[in-house]
Parts: sequence; structure tokens; C-alpha cells
Amino acid sequence: MMLPFTSLSQATTAPAVGVARDLEASLGNHTMLLTVTGSPTSWQVVLEGSHDGQTWFFLNAGGSSSGPLVHATQVVRHIRARLSSLTGGESPSVSATIASV
Repeated sequence: MMLPFTSLSQATTAPAVGVARDLEASLGNHTMLLTVTGSPTSWQVVLEGSHDGQTWFFLNAGGSSSGPLVHATQVVRHIRARLSSLTGGESPSVSATIASV
């Protein structure tokens, strides 16, 4: 099990690519917790995986219409969050914390 880490820390503009983590093993259960401030009207964060740390692909996404928890079950070696959209609100920001097992 990998300790949770913050991939996005109070991102305020989209697009924004979060910090990637090498999981040091191929893991297949991932949870991303999204924290949003500033009451944006719309936002989306994509959970991305990679086998080599270079080529990234979609695992799942969360946003204003889906709630703060995102789960994925695809086996990957590297993982990160990417803020793909953020609109409205007063000084909105988005953070994403990821845990993998």
C-alpha cells in the first residue's frame, strides 16, 4: 500500500497537471479525494495512469456533477491528477489527494 499523496494542491486554473507518483509496483485500486474551495460552478479532475511515467491515459474523472470521491481499478505503475476544467466562483481552487493499493 502506498501512502496517500497530494497530486494537485490548490490549483486555480485549468488545465493543470498534478504531481505524478511512481507507485514502485503495479497497483490496481486507486481512490482520489477532491477538495474544492471558492464555489466554482463547474470543475472536473481526471485521474490518469501510466505504465512508464511518460504516456498517460484516462482512469476515471470526478467533478461538480459527481462528488468528491473518484475510484479506479486499472493496474498502473504511475498515477496523477489533472484539472481539466474550472469555471465560476470566487477565487476557486481544487486539490486532489490519491491513495493506491
